Amino acid sequence: MRYRKGSIELNHSRDLPLLRQILRSEFATHSQLFEFMRLNHHERSRKSFDWRLRRLVRHSFVLQREMPACGMQPVYSVGRTSALLLQGLGEYYLLGPERMNRHGVEPSALHAIELNEIHLTVLRAGLLGRWIPAIEIRSQNELTRFGYAKDYDAIVTVRTDAGDKRFALEYERTPKAAKFYRAIAASFAHEHNVDRILYLSPNYDLLRFVATFFINSPFPAYFGLVRDWHERLLDMSVSRSAITNGVRLRAVLGAADLQAASSVQRS
Repeated sequence: MRYRKGSIELNHSRDLPLLRQILRSEFATHSQLFEFMRLNHHERSRKSFDWRLRRLVRHSFVLQREMPACGMQPVYSVGRTSALLLQGLGEYYLLGPERMNRHGVEPSALHAIELNEIHLTVLRAGLLGRWIPAIEIRSQNELTRFGYAKDYDAIVTVRTDAGDKRFALEYERTPKAAKFYRAIAASFAHEHNVDRILYLSPNYDLLRFVATFFINSPFPAYFGLVRDWHERLLDMSVSRSAITNGVRLRAVLGAADLQAASSVQRS
């Protein structure tokens, strides 16, 4: 079959998984995308991957940006054409194409890139059961009556000795206004789809600041440092607030009685 000059035939086993990953990540670096493809068994050859990504950029299926704040690597997001294509193939996509094309995206890109690293760490360790990305969560929240209390960064299922355990994940890279956290703490009273949340932050000051808003929350919210996640994963120390003792994340996820886990922290 002959193709019109300038057109492109997408490979369903390699091109589409790559486009899906970029859409779900929102922003990702070159090396992150290759690792996602390799770990998910879509790509083995770096040379083949490099050619594939260049080809998708050349045909505007993928947008490439240079962002000094994101390091030396280019940053990628989906283009309008691929976003609409993936939408027709069943992907959850509610963001307008202008979000992917707008200027001044560095804060969002940095958040997304660091969230990718959180994702890759658990994927590398072989502990990931499922990662539901933010775009899928937003879709459920906006289009159904069975939404979550908020648009989490991800819903993560990990494999533990006690079986698969599921929790909401928030990566709090920068502080927000106090009223924002008060509203979140109040909204957890209506959360019926997950039974715990893990907040990860890059430093203790931000961690303590966020945790103070959840001291009196009956909903199990746990707080930990992102570097501990990368170094220890399920053995990282987490706490219920800035004033409680730490407990291993593995114990929190494996506890049949979450209240018992909370009691251990206060002892």
